[in-house]
Amino acid sequence: MRSLKYVVSVALSLSTVGCSSDEAATSGTLVVPFELGNRRSCEDLGIVAVRGELDDGDFVEEVDCDAGELRFTHLDPARYKVTLYGLDEDDVPVMDSLATGQQMIEVVGEGTTVVFDPAIGLTSAPARLWMRWSFGFSTCTAASIDGFSIAAWRADGSQLVLESELACNTEGEGRDQYRLVPDPDRELSGDEVGEVEIQPHDIEGYAVGDATTFTFPAPGPGSEIKLSLTCDDGGCQGSGTPD
Repeated sequence: MRSLKYVVSVALSLSTVGCSSDEAATSGTLVVPFELGNRRSCEDLGIVAVRGELDDGDFVEEVDCDAGELRFTHLDPARYKVTLYGLDEDDVPVMDSLATGQQMIEVVGEGTTVVFDPAIGLTSAPARLWMRWSFGFSTCTAASIDGFSIAAWRADGSQLVLESELACNTEGEGRDQYRLVPDPDRELSGDEVGEVEIQPHDIEGYAVGDATTFTFPAPGPGSEIKLSLTCDDGGCQGSGTPD
């Protein structure tokens, strides 16, 4: 079971530049040590930096991986959700701390430093699969397409990595309108996936047209795979390779 260690650090808070005495008296500091995999080195795993986020990005800090810990200062007393990401040289989050869910940490304030113990572990991040589709002047309903069944396989086609589903009326994100394929159990290993089959179906679950298969080299942990389909009342087609 995880526990918290409390270390009084009033002098440090009071001496911080730009921090008023009132703020120092009520705010606190959070220190989050981290470990990579089974105590592997940053160099072993190609991790350059570690980014920490509290409450899904309300507070963000980043340190060199070799620092071994993140420090958040001037935090109001509260419970915070903490998530860590291990970044490679291309700033891709190839590791994260989400395998065991987001950790909750209590900051007590009053100039106190809270050190999370034991260290939070980072493991390989899954790849993220995105899809988008277009109907020209038609719609999901007019084409009788209710949703898409998605099967992701190892690059050699030998093992199913992920089965998922997206409703045709799912809203896209941003200008490019990609939809994130659900992967609640983090099954989409970026070191393995190399083939994705997409089958449109109607409201009864019957196939509409043929499945489209995309093939590609395994992209690596934390990578994003983006696939596009063009659909009509006969089904959907894609390029066969990611965008």
